[in-house]
Amino acid sequence: MKKMLLAIALVAILPLTTWAAPFIMEGDYVRTAVSDNGTLGFGSGTAPGLLHDASGTSTFTTDDYLTPGSPWEIFAVSSSETGNLVNNNTSPSSGGITGSILSTTSSSYDNYVLWEGFSSGYFDFTLETFFNDGDERVSFTTTITATHDLTDLTFLRAIDPDQDVISGHTHDTTNNRGYDANSDGDFDDAGDLAPEDWVSSEGNVTGLTLGLYTDSVYTHNTSIDNAWSSLAATYLAGEDDGDGDWTIGLGFDLGTLLAGQSITLDYAYVMGDSLASVDLPDDDTAPVPEPSTWILMGTGLAGLAWYRRRKSA
Repeated sequence: MKKMLLAIALVAILPLTTWAAPFIMEGDYVRTAVSDNGTLGFGSGTAPGLLHDASGTSTFTTDDYLTPGSPWEIFAVSSSETGNLVNNNTSPSSGGITGSILSTTSSSYDNYVLWEGFSSGYFDFTLETFFNDGDERVSFTTTITATHDLTDLTFLRAIDPDQDVISGHTHDTTNNRGYDANSDGDFDDAGDLAPEDWVSSEGNVTGLTLGLYTDSVYTHNTSIDNAWSSLAATYLAGEDDGDGDWTIGLGFDLGTLLAGQSITLDYAYVMGDSLASVDLPDDDTAPVPEPSTWILMGTGLAGLAWYRRRKSA
């Protein structure tokens, strides 16, 4: 009995292995954080939101792509059973998905955060945020594991990009879905990026570029939305509201996920000093993350060598 009581006492005083959030991540090109609720950025208007040094010299100023005005960086899971559950950097200590940071180290990445959450009775949620020092991007691996049958399941990642508020310019950006490298009216050629795979914002004055990219095998689409919607359905519809102070986002249509099944999604925020230099993920340099398996996102991008510069791993 004494041994049992001692064991219970030891368990009671041993803390859970969690890390203080927000957790700041910094490389040569990117300085950011993962907030309490797993979203990108320290939280609300506090720096760092998303800092970008296009020179790759870790020279970060107070210029921030996320914190000006009304900071807005979200992920959302929706299903018929749960409704739309949203975590937003605007309110970094709350959200529809409850969770915390469980790890901040990886043998594969220089900068890595593992955030785990759940919707009680419906699903478990794992979000890995990572990049190497030489990357001009922030990559994500998101895993949803159903603990209850889920129907009409969707996932969304979206941001309000404000890269030209730096140097006293404007909140407005030049926004595009897809990239037509040779301007022939289609997205089928080498160097093209399909509208469902790529959405971007460019600073009207600086040309600094922030985009969302995936080549996931799961049904997905992008949108530019002037209503700042937090519904994946909006982005899956492929809306294009043009240039302005709008949000850009990437939605995934995941259908039905039965209890016990998991689905893993891979995508990235990519940056560059111009649209022509964005740092798309490259399949022959990207290591395998831990603990989940990365679906390599560079498939079919060999013809884009002229379109983006390679970063050292």
